[in-house]
Amino acid sequence: MFADFVEENKDEMVRTLQALLRIPSVEGPAEDGAPFGRACADALRYVLDLAAEHGLKVENVDGYAGHVEYGEGDPYVAVLSHLDVVPAGNHWTYPPFGAEIHNGNVYARGAIDDKGPAIATLWALIALRTLGLKPKRKIRLVFGLDEESGWLCMKHYFSKYPQPLGGFTPDADFPMIHAEKGVATLRIDMRADTDSMNPRVIRFTGGDRVNMVPDHASATVDCHSETAALEWEQKLGKEARAKQIDAAVTAQGATVDIVVHGTSAHGSTPDLGRNAVIRLAALLSTQPVANASMWRAIAAQDTAGRALGIDCRDDVTGALTSNLGRAELTGDTFSFWFNIRYPVDVRVDDLVQRCQTYVPDKWGVHLVSNRDPLYVPVDSPVIQCLARVYEQYTGHRADPIAIGGATYARAITNGVAFGPLFPGQADRAHQKDEHWSLQDYFLCTQIYAHAMFELANTL
Repeated sequence: MFADFVEENKDEMVRTLQALLRIPSVEGPAEDGAPFGRACADALRYVLDLAAEHGLKVENVDGYAGHVEYGEGDPYVAVLSHLDVVPAGNHWTYPPFGAEIHNGNVYARGAIDDKGPAIATLWALIALRTLGLKPKRKIRLVFGLDEESGWLCMKHYFSKYPQPLGGFTPDADFPMIHAEKGVATLRIDMRADTDSMNPRVIRFTGGDRVNMVPDHASATVDCHSETAALEWEQKLGKEARAKQIDAAVTAQGATVDIVVHGTSAHGSTPDLGRNAVIRLAALLSTQPVANASMWRAIAAQDTAGRALGIDCRDDVTGALTSNLGRAELTGDTFSFWFNIRYPVDVRVDDLVQRCQTYVPDKWGVHLVSNRDPLYVPVDSPVIQCLARVYEQYTGHRADPIAIGGATYARAITNGVAFGPLFPGQADRAHQKDEHWSLQDYFLCTQIYAHAMFELANTL
């Protein structure tokens, strides 16, 4: 019956998906009623208005989040999605907020993470109501606006409403995620050497978000003379070609401007990207420069955390990953932000201590934020229920998996991540040309409708 519903409503499903994706809901300056910026507020309003048009109950919770309900009673099952997105980044084939359709895929920032799956869950709930299916428990879709940053949306929401009986978030992979690594942000600071007679970096920045592999980094070096600047321009250009680094090096008077391009990727899979900050450091470390040891250390950063002294692994979630996501020079202090995804049996305090012990004494290590790991036993009723639905629609075994990503499943009790990526599909989240197959959109809507109904009748 869900397949028939989708077939009858395909056109509107595509139109509304495109409309939501065209809202550039990157977090912005707070406004009245819009704590995460006007664009995020617009995305929430669009989703709630669409739900209300289809006869569902809606609530805007102080601009931090919103929910859509179907069913009666106080106990409820929840599906949590987010409508905020990371910045678009560079070098897209199609406009990142154009939501253009090519070869059966919709291209946009947020197509797969997470606005596409979010609206799929809304259409799934619309399907339940339209078809007259009455769940035993109330079903509530919760839409957050701060998932890519601080999760203040969920903190605020659950200060107002009780926890659900259980549920899922459509923000990772099928079959389902029963374990997620801990996620910590470490900032490492170092004072700039202002006494060195060597050329000195006077401006430096790289990356947009700590949970993205930076695809750009830039620096300005004061070489003290035009002659030295011209020599740097020639030498760095040669080094960039030798190291196959996409870099533009330009001498301007006594200074040299360096711009390095990399390839973005999600912070949980940093090995899939090319880190522009590390590549810029690799160029700088080839020349006599102030803070030379720091640039060598940054150039040596790896995705396993070995260069920070924190590499480790466990049997459930595998190896720790490290992503140097942001960097900048502010005043006389260099700062580097690392997105660390650590195994479920590791304590974040131990990681910080190991890092501080390993790096030079003059480097300051600071824990900026942390989300503890998630682990749900495979015999959980939520996992067993979702597994039955997944196997029915795909014909494949639903063996739970572990990931390095952090999803809203951590915000609720008995929560797991459930799709939207099917096994073997490439993850384009946080990358250029992010896209989602319309066929997967339609299939996920059917799976989510059935899963929500089964959960509401099981828990």
